[in-house]
Amino acid sequence: MKLQLLVSQWCPTCPAAQKVWAEAAEHQGLTLEVLDIGKAEGRRVVVDLGVRTVPAIVIDGTLRAVGTCTLGDALAMLTPQA
Repeated sequence: MKLQLLVSQWCPTCPAAQKVWAEAAEHQGLTLEVLDIGKAEGRRVVVDLGVRTVPAIVIDGTLRAVGTCTLGDALAMLTPQA
């Protein structure tokens, strides 16, 4: 599972989102890739997916959520559905 968090230096809620997603990724044994939208790789994802706000979480190339969430919500997004 590929897990990407889109952030920005000017975003006041991005550090909190990064903390939640880093903990969720660690819990699930995943690697979290944090992409700054001010840099080329982050901008590319923003353009490809039409992201309009940060923080935003991308799972396996699909925009799944924007804004901050709880650890429980993050873990639920990472749990495979039966």
